[in-house]
Amino acid sequence: MMTTTLLLVLASTTSPDEVVVFPDRAQVTRVTPVTCGTRTALVFENVPPAALSDSFRARMSEGTVDGLRAELVRQEKVFGEKAQALEKRLEQLSDEGRVLDDQLAKVAEQREFAHRLRDVAEQGLARELAAEKPDARAWQSALDTPLATTLQSAKQASELAAKRRELNRLIEDVRRQLDEVRVGAQKQTFRVEVLVSCPQGTSAKLSLTYLVGGASWTPAYEARAAESGKAVDFATFATVTQATSEDWTQVKLTLSTAVPAQNATPPTMNKLLVGATERAPEKKVLTRRDEYVETASVAAASTPLSKEGGLVAKSQGLSVQLEVKDPAKVPGDGAPVRLFVGETKLAAAFELKVMPKLYPVAFRVAEVTNSGGWPLLPGRVDAFRSTGLVGRYDLERVAQGAPFSLTFGIDDTIRVKRTVVEELKKDQGLFNSKKRFTYVYKFDLANYGKAPVELTVADHLPVAEVNDLDIALTEKTTAGAQVNKQSGVATWKVALKPAEKKTVDFGFRVDVPTSYDMGGL
Repeated sequence: MMTTTLLLVLASTTSPDEVVVFPDRAQVTRVTPVTCGTRTALVFENVPPAALSDSFRARMSEGTVDGLRAELVRQEKVFGEKAQALEKRLEQLSDEGRVLDDQLAKVAEQREFAHRLRDVAEQGLARELAAEKPDARAWQSALDTPLATTLQSAKQASELAAKRRELNRLIEDVRRQLDEVRVGAQKQTFRVEVLVSCPQGTSAKLSLTYLVGGASWTPAYEARAAESGKAVDFATFATVTQATSEDWTQVKLTLSTAVPAQNATPPTMNKLLVGATERAPEKKVLTRRDEYVETASVAAASTPLSKEGGLVAKSQGLSVQLEVKDPAKVPGDGAPVRLFVGETKLAAAFELKVMPKLYPVAFRVAEVTNSGGWPLLPGRVDAFRSTGLVGRYDLERVAQGAPFSLTFGIDDTIRVKRTVVEELKKDQGLFNSKKRFTYVYKFDLANYGKAPVELTVADHLPVAEVNDLDIALTEKTTAGAQVNKQSGVATWKVALKPAEKKTVDFGFRVDVPTSYDMGGL
């Protein structure tokens, strides 16, 4: 009858080897070699209590995993040896303290004896001086001896007192460590036992993975405008924090854009009922609604593997994993650690944008496309030019392959002024069937710099949501306006030489049927 031998091995896995950090948690992997040829039970000690009890998974590079068990255990065994060593050290220091106390007592006795000798010598000297022929020299040595003894005792007492103070400091430090160890012995950690089998003569590794809470990462970016004016150096950083009480030292760190906590269950379509009720005829009401309209864009297909600036980006379907090139060190006490993720050179089209209605200044803007191998998560952007930091702002999520804008500060050499020329309402059409609203504005532009520039001047027309509204530019509008029909934004390209000034006129009309309630517009 064949028997199977169980060999219990304590896996030497004091710290994780690989970590995948999600925005709200982390997946930790510990790896240990396995001695093949017999059925083996390997034990992973000191897995932090922040690990989710149902998340433990084991995998063998060769062979099979036959069983896994995880249980919370107290740290009495782990801290017991530390406590014994500290108690022994405390006892040793206490013995040294008693020796010092004995030496201090002896020095005090010597000093007291020297005082008594001095008193005797002083009394003898007084009697000698009262004689007819006093001989003071005979008592000189009697006075010098207690004085020297007193000085020597004072020096020894000072040195012993300094040693005693240092010893007291060491004793307090050991007592503090002993208290911490005793408290730690009451804490619980996971003890994970994995039963594995692998053929004789093979080399195998066992990987244990588990999820932990209390870990997260947030992106941050640095955008640097190239001197050529045709590209942007876009660097990605990650601020990683984790309070799992388990230090990640020299781990292979991967950052994932997935959010496991989000509910992936599709919603249920409920019954949709349509009914009718009689109502009196109502008059249409003309309303104004201000919206931010963004042109829709389609992202390019994601690549399975991309390398940019030393970073490897792996597609995971709906998410991307970013592999940090250098081994990372993240303490388990919640202290944030900033890590360099990677850098991408993005082709850019720079322009000076002017939006007089919003801000009377010219912004230096780069229109770029996210050509990296991963989507950009929302984060803070630090924008740099050759002069240094010029701006800090938030970036919204940008899909892979999608266009976005980066701002590199204000150009102080451009002056902008917006003036209201006309805002009128009057009757229009046969039998005054319409009301016409007319708006005319003037933009004064000036270049006080030493180089010619081209400005992109923008303002917007209203966008009609109903068919019986008629909106159009008027003849007072400066030629060359390009109007985006979806957003209603009108733009002009204006070239300015040094010290040159120009004016752009912008006029439009809105015709509204008189049957509308215009609400006083």
